[in-house]
Amino acid sequence: MSSNKLPQRPLFASLPLHESDPPFSAWGLYGPDDQLGALNLLTDECVMEATKEIKSGMRIGLNLPLNVPSPPSHGRLPFTHKVVHKAPRNVHDDVVEMNTQCSTQWDGFRHYGYQTENVCYNGVAIPEISGPNAGLKLGIQSWCDQGIVGRGVLLDYLRYAESVGKEYELLENHTISLSELKACAKTQNVTFRLGDILIIRSGWTKGYLELDATGRQGWAERTPARLGGVATSKEMAKWLWETGFSAVASDATAFESLPFNPAGEPGGLEKISLHEILLAGWERREDEANIISAGEMWNLERLSEECAKHNRYSFFLTSMPLNIPGGIAGPANVLAIF
Repeated sequence: MSSNKLPQRPLFASLPLHESDPPFSAWGLYGPDDQLGALNLLTDECVMEATKEIKSGMRIGLNLPLNVPSPPSHGRLPFTHKVVHKAPRNVHDDVVEMNTQCSTQWDGFRHYGYQTENVCYNGVAIPEISGPNAGLKLGIQSWCDQGIVGRGVLLDYLRYAESVGKEYELLENHTISLSELKACAKTQNVTFRLGDILIIRSGWTKGYLELDATGRQGWAERTPARLGGVATSKEMAKWLWETGFSAVASDATAFESLPFNPAGEPGGLEKISLHEILLAGWERREDEANIISAGEMWNLERLSEECAKHNRYSFFLTSMPLNIPGGIAGPANVLAIF
């Protein structure tokens, strides 16, 4: 898509676009049958501008092994890999069984909808996703025609917090406020552009990879889940929307802190989560009025080191999810190029 074909973005205060739609949603902004949400911001011009980030050709994969974390949380199917020897020939196949959210991933628009209204982006209902006559609407296959390609920007919150003497447990609930994100961006000398892919390093991956087998088992069994991430607040949603991100991602198993803000908490989102707005309202992660795609469990450790080494926090980013017709989510297959 060309930039001159994009509709004018409304202000956050004008959301939802239609009075009968769920809170903060932007249904219809790109048409009633849109499948891409904020990924529409990744226009040809946006991608061409992002190629200017390539200076040295250095490439950094941001993917954890598909068997990490192990065991998985949320009662999900563990990753299994079987090698098949097609004897007597020297020929091998392999067979993989997995939950599409087992490791570094994108949450698709079918994954997490508005919980009260029981609908996903643009009003797609549960029977259209998992009923006997379900179709392919909002399936992750729609992202695969062009992939997710643009300018990635890392906000290395963990490194920033350490620099200002703020300590927190990497695998416990920790809320990152909007003011802290802005301070982190200022420290890194980051300026955002329309269509940027926002990536936040909370330190979850670092903390998890340091666990032994007993620690990983304990993490998987924790109920409710406790996690560091961005605040579930109206000001956070407004900033994500009005800054114009095409997608968001983090190194944690969710983009926002868990548990979500208690219902009715000051600054909250009217008893809903960022997940609902990002994936069903705008279509993102994890996670907001454009439906913004959300990435989770991205391995940002080497990326963090290289960004700090070169004092450069933006890069060319490319991702191609698995082309699963009707897919709910999928491995990110994500690569940063400097």
